[in-house]
Amino acid sequence: MLSFGNPLTRFSTKQKFIILAVILAVLVLLVSEFLVIPQFFHKAPLAVTPVIGPIQPASGYYLVFRGNISRIFVVSTSISSSFYPYSTRSAIGQQGGPPVVEKGEPCVIINVTVRNDYSAQNPTPQFPNSPNPAWAWVYLTAKIFSGNDEVNSTDLTNVGQPPDSLSYASLNGGGTATISIYLATTSKREITSFQIVPVWIGGIPLA
Repeated sequence: MLSFGNPLTRFSTKQKFIILAVILAVLVLLVSEFLVIPQFFHKAPLAVTPVIGPIQPASGYYLVFRGNISRIFVVSTSISSSFYPYSTRSAIGQQGGPPVVEKGEPCVIINVTVRNDYSAQNPTPQFPNSPNPAWAWVYLTAKIFSGNDEVNSTDLTNVGQPPDSLSYASLNGGGTATISIYLATTSKREITSFQIVPVWIGGIPLA
């Protein structure tokens, strides 16, 4: 009868140590592949489906920007729990880099309809000598709340594409536009209110 014995007996103690070290290194790499690397390249924890309670959206007011009342009028607002409708995006756009938001990911969608009430007599700030002094660039984000507590969220709009990594519209005087803001949250708390936050209002785009 053939007997092969223990294969390790063919090697010296030093060689056995080297083989065991290599095997251990391979096992460590495999564990890293399944546990560490996915956490590094994918955002965690993932967003949860937002819970939105009864909300009476606020409208009929001018946005306050840098402590001053602007001439950007909020015509209407709405909030809903939905899913991110666009392609998966990474930290550096749609190609390459770790994913920041994936298509179909649960999110909060806030729609804001605004009207530009700037005019030649009341020009937009930062660029009053423009050939069209009533033209306005409006960049918005939003905060969500549960009771009096702000709920942590991430603005997903145009993520990874600065400087336009925000919801915005450019409007002539008297013009209206609806701006959509996409927010992801990992909180399971009920959303009871929200606040529209102007990031930039001016006669030139945000640079």
